[in-house]
Amino acid sequence: MRIRAALALVAALTTAAVADPNPKRKVVVLEYRSGSSALAGIAGRVVSAMSKETSLAVLGPDQTRAVYGDHLEQVIVKCAGEAECVARIGQKVGAAEVVLVGVSELGDVILTMQRIDVSAHTVSARVADSLPTSAQPSEDQLAQYLSRLLPPGDFVRFGVLDIIASEAGAAVTVNKEPRGMTPIPKLKLSAPATYQIHVEKSGFVPFTGQVSLPADGEITLRANLQRTGGHVAWYQHWYVIAAAVVIAGGVAGGAIYYERAAPLTEVPVSGSQH
Repeated sequence: MRIRAALALVAALTTAAVADPNPKRKVVVLEYRSGSSALAGIAGRVVSAMSKETSLAVLGPDQTRAVYGDHLEQVIVKCAGEAECVARIGQKVGAAEVVLVGVSELGDVILTMQRIDVSAHTVSARVADSLPTSAQPSEDQLAQYLSRLLPPGDFVRFGVLDIIASEAGAAVTVNKEPRGMTPIPKLKLSAPATYQIHVEKSGFVPFTGQVSLPADGEITLRANLQRTGGHVAWYQHWYVIAAAVVIAGGVAGGAIYYERAAPLTEVPVSGSQH
């Protein structure tokens, strides 16, 4: 009971950084064990959860060891969880922060996570939990730990949408929000998400489409505007265009669907997953 009360106090004292840090900064995840073999693979699970839920550049113990050297574990043991010492490891591998995952046993298994600011050599936030000896935290529990450990801005992910129109001076709207006249710069948008795209210019058939933008990905959308009343060639019909659309984006790649009031001249689309 005293252990749980102490852990609750630690959780209540979790702090957040004053300034919202770069959501794409490099963060290394290290593991420190104090005489416990419980929660095997926990650091790897934390890395997977952070990679899935955030846009951070996350390095696990293996990747960090490849940069730091084979003596990484010995240095972690020597640091014994001390923030200034652990921060020097992060500094050597060019990280902005270190997430130190600690495992110890006091009857129950004690899981702790410390977010250490490399430049300040201080702990920015910490969480702790008590688990039964044979238990593993669920994916939902890991997500909850990370939501308390990391600032909210880390969980906002983005994709890039590059809309290229065949005509200059066409009005572009994304989800009914005006984005300017073509040519427009690439748009950084929250992702994964679906966006309605509309490109319109007087004297041309409006371009309308729906884009599924993947997190950390980029899609290029070419809107070739056809003059009103123009002749439609066989290869310009919607069913030919739809059959030719291919998006490269990996597992999390986006998909694009087109809705037309009239045929378009061309719809070349490319996407990439970073």
